[in-house]
Amino acid sequence: MTTAVREAKTRAGRGKTVGAKRRSKMEHTATESKEAVLDTVFADAPEVPRASGDLPDMVRKNRRERARRRLRDALEARGPYPVPEGLRGELRALVERWGQKGFEDAFPDADVFEIRCAEERAVLEAAARGDEEARFAAAERAYRREIEARHGQIEIRGLQLSARVRQDLEIAYVPLHVEEPSEEPRAAKPRKGAGKRPKGGVTASEAKAASAMLHALERPRVLATDALVNHPRLLIIGEPGSGKSTLLAYLATRAARGELTTSTQGGDRASIPFVVPVRALQEAAATPEEIARAAGAEAWFVEAALQRGRALLLVDGLDEARTHVAGKVLPALTAMLDAYPGIPVVVTTRPAATPGKDEAAPRGFARARLVPMTRDEVAVFIDRWCLAAELSLNKPRGQAEIDARAAADDLKERVRASRAIEKLAQTPLLCSVICVVHRFLGQRIPERRVALYEAITNVLLYEWDRAKFADGAAIGKLDAHAKRALLARLALSMHKARVAELPAEEVVKRLAAHLPDLGRPEEEAEAIVAEIRDRNGVLVERAPGSFAFSHLTFQEYLAAMELVNAHAYNELLRNYKHKWWHEVIVLSAGFPGAHADRIIRGLLDKDGEDVAVGTMLAAQCAETAIEVRQPLRKEIEKRVARLVPPASHTEFETLYFLGELAGPVLVRSLDKASTEGKASIIRLLAFIEYEPATRAILKFLKDPSQTKHPFASISQMQNRPTTLAECAAIFVAYLTNVSETAYSIFLDAIPSADPSAVQALKIWKRIEKDPQQQDKLETLITRAEAAHARASSSVARSPKRATRSG
Repeated sequence: MTTAVREAKTRAGRGKTVGAKRRSKMEHTATESKEAVLDTVFADAPEVPRASGDLPDMVRKNRRERARRRLRDALEARGPYPVPEGLRGELRALVERWGQKGFEDAFPDADVFEIRCAEERAVLEAAARGDEEARFAAAERAYRREIEARHGQIEIRGLQLSARVRQDLEIAYVPLHVEEPSEEPRAAKPRKGAGKRPKGGVTASEAKAASAMLHALERPRVLATDALVNHPRLLIIGEPGSGKSTLLAYLATRAARGELTTSTQGGDRASIPFVVPVRALQEAAATPEEIARAAGAEAWFVEAALQRGRALLLVDGLDEARTHVAGKVLPALTAMLDAYPGIPVVVTTRPAATPGKDEAAPRGFARARLVPMTRDEVAVFIDRWCLAAELSLNKPRGQAEIDARAAADDLKERVRASRAIEKLAQTPLLCSVICVVHRFLGQRIPERRVALYEAITNVLLYEWDRAKFADGAAIGKLDAHAKRALLARLALSMHKARVAELPAEEVVKRLAAHLPDLGRPEEEAEAIVAEIRDRNGVLVERAPGSFAFSHLTFQEYLAAMELVNAHAYNELLRNYKHKWWHEVIVLSAGFPGAHADRIIRGLLDKDGEDVAVGTMLAAQCAETAIEVRQPLRKEIEKRVARLVPPASHTEFETLYFLGELAGPVLVRSLDKASTEGKASIIRLLAFIEYEPATRAILKFLKDPSQTKHPFASISQMQNRPTTLAECAAIFVAYLTNVSETAYSIFLDAIPSADPSAVQALKIWKRIEKDPQQQDKLETLITRAEAAHARASSSVARSPKRATRSG
């Protein structure tokens, strides 16, 4: 018996009982004709009158027959090999989706299935000949096409359409940047744009100063794809909604197309990507079999790619492991990587729960944080989202571009008009949320996160109400409030179980437990799950038979809502040390009617006299809360003040991540701090773009006092002697980019600036890529130099006048 036949029979019989029943099933499968397979599949696929509309019965019958013939041709393209059970499952799902479309002739999924069958034939034939190289090559071609189809598109959520809407990455994706990885020399690869040697006759000392300034102050940015070139083992750290999963999908697609370069890649042998969601790992062992199951690949193929050094592992969500394997995944992954030291690996995770503590990662990984999108990148994101949305409505390309441009221009103007919204838009998730809200709610975009999440869930729940479900659909019997309540209970139950994804049968079970509380029979749970499949919404089917919230952030938002409604504050506080719960805790403080003071007080008490996780969470809760008593805010500020001025880069980064909440404490500490402390504080205020500090910073523009000792900055202690005027110039550069009011104040103050401040602005101007920002900096520089020239001229003339008078 050939290897191919044994493999096919084994796959066909997987999951069946052993012994005679298994052999009988395998023999039946092996002899069953393609027609018999299709008979079974189509017999199980009911007509969908809603999708077929008012078409005559004969047209519907003809469409169904054409669809059957097309799928028969696809199976014939696979050759004489039996149809394994896994492929039958895909065929059944395909027919179900096609039926919902009325078996319309233009159905791209059928093309993909036919190509997949033809490519699988080449794999099986090579296996039958015993030609492992040919088998691997054929499997690689098929797998690359499958990865591109699976990951090469982004779902555009929030459109009021009954079917999922996806657009190619080239249309909808904005490449993300990371901080330059920390464990390798930063000079190993110049940063694009910002890292180029300034032009226009800049001296070597100026260039060196610019490099040092950007290195310490601008949080050097590189494209994530470029980071992988120099760092084959890379840990990418990002907040919820920062685009970690989409980044891995982008890397997988680039690798599948042979467009991604890694430092371990040799010759023209392109890496083969395997996307491994950690939450999909059911066992702790990071074996080729377990990786294959999580990545949707064949185990033999994964093992062969690993042994050939061709694999690229993209491990998503190291912090999202299921509870029963959470403590075992990292050691297992480390052991597996030690066994294959030459393969590149990218791992994503959320930041560590404790400030200053490194995130858990396998040995030898460089670390890089995803950085917020710049103003220009946000604008590009909005442009691309609006275009993708218009194209999804099947408009002619020209008209879609006109409508998209008008929508994008309006939204960008609204975003620029509100600094709070502009900061929210710096992450891909929240930027897409803002795009959705703007598209359907129009005039106003909520600035608070909780209000923003409420707006987006309102849009998605409204979309469910508008979806063309069949008459009598179970989900149509629930209004928006009932849907929200049902999803909130599901979200909380999932969060308590530390899972972000559930099998369909488990979702049915959990919904059934909650439906009677909403006045609906538990038997409707199965119908509801079936009806939301292939729909846009808060809850989506991520893979056949597996459901999740469309983003973990929505699970966290709804879980927080349920806890607040139940006044379950003690449960929140019990989980304060677990970062899985941090976002839920912070969001809970922001709901109308929530006892934010109680949450904040409880978090502060958890820390005792220390400044640790509880204090940091309390500070974030104060930022999201609608109302917090002034004494409690003062207590938070008093605790945070212990870190001011920062004595290390770790304390500097802790204050940076607190953002504007730390602003008042920083400003009040300015006058009492040493020169080195002032330098750190001014730079922090620049980084968090704290506009209320503008007038307090003005006096430092003319202060030539120079640091004599190292002082805290981002990523490291800064050793280069620096004047306070230079630090103030950096504040000017940051605030000019975000506030017209601040720019006007700087115009009045710049004539008296110290020459070192003007020199710092020159360097920033030569490195700045935004033409508008360049113009503003040039205006400031010109005004300062003109004032200095007048002063110099006056000094030069004064002795001559004195001589004549004498």
